[in-house]
Amino acid sequence: MDVKIKDKAVKDLENLEKDIKSWILDKIGDLEDEPTKHDKAKIIRVGRSQVYRYKMKKERGDLDYRAIYDINQEENQIEIKAVFHRDQGYEKELISDRV
Repeated sequence: MDVKIKDKAVKDLENLEKDIKSWILDKIGDLEDEPTKHDKAKIIRVGRSQVYRYKMKKERGDLDYRAIYDINQEENQIEIKAVFHRDQGYEKELISDRV
C-alpha cells in the first residue's frame, strides 16, 4: 500500500527537527506491508469514527510519537492524518478534527 500524508499531518511534521522527522517517516514506511496487522498499531474510536493509532518509539531517548491513520481501500492507500508526540497522542479531542 502507498502512504499518503494528509496536509494537517504534513504541518505536524514541519514543526519537528529534521532528524526526528526523518525517523518518523522511516517508521511510517514500516506500515506499507501490514497496516492493519502491525504489532504497534491499534484501532481506536474517535467520535463516531474508527482509525488506527501507530506507536513509534525509540528504545532509548525521548523519541515517542504517535501517528493516526486510516486505510482508503478504494485508493489502496494508508492516509496519515496526524502525528503527535506521545504526550498529546492520547488526547482524542486534539485529533477529532482530523478524522
